[in-house]
Amino acid sequence: MNGNLSEQETRFLGKARQALLASEDRLDAATLARLREARAKAVEAAGEPARGFFRVPNWMRAGAFATAAAAVIVFAVWVDPPKQELPVKSVDEFEIVLYADNLELYEDLDFYEWLADVGNGGSST
Repeated sequence: MNGNLSEQETRFLGKARQALLASEDRLDAATLARLREARAKAVEAAGEPARGFFRVPNWMRAGAFATAAAAVIVFAVWVDPPKQELPVKSVDEFEIVLYADNLELYEDLDFYEWLADVGNGGSST
């Protein structure tokens, strides 16, 4: 047994063992056979190595899956970049940005609109 047991514990275990062995005599044959079969299975199962290197109970697998799913959802919501508005709001502005070679013309667009309103340089014919 274990060498760390005190004398009192050792005596208690000895008396318990004697009582169990004495009660074995009073059991019928069918019960004894079932007990021996259960003991043999327990000893055999204790000698077998555990399945897999790192055995995880099913309830831990379910908890880990739920935690991982929650983390993915939180990450997807939290890290989702904010939607940026485009600098252009209409098709005309988009064409201006798309064809940047005439940008100088569009910088003075107010002047050209005024010029068109006045009537082509002030001449009215």
